[in-house]
Amino acid sequence: MTDEQEFDQKAATFYSVAQFLSEGKLPEGSAIELEIFFIPEAEANQAAFLKALKTFGYAAEVQAKSTETAPRDAVLVTVPTKMTATDIWLHEERTTKLARARGFAPDGWGFLEPDA
Repeated sequence: MTDEQEFDQKAATFYSVAQFLSEGKLPEGSAIELEIFFIPEAEANQAAFLKALKTFGYAAEVQAKSTETAPRDAVLVTVPTKMTATDIWLHEERTTKLARARGFAPDGWGFLEPDA
């Protein structure tokens, strides 16, 4: 990942979190289940990516292909964390570096609010 790509991705994450928090639907610091999506590129090594994620303590599952932009199976990474830009970026940055080294590109993130 180039420095510019990383800056753009980080800026987008911090902006998205700030926008969401400004809506007041969930307090900053709330527990969430972060979902980060990755799509394979031509040289993707899915087995190596899944192994690396597991080694670093991330849960991941293969998502069946469903769009023209993702002609092969995507990978969904989940991690419990807090609803803060810093916490989300920490996991997004780590998993993106693991992904890019194994032929996957980031394709966004979302979250689930855990049951109380």
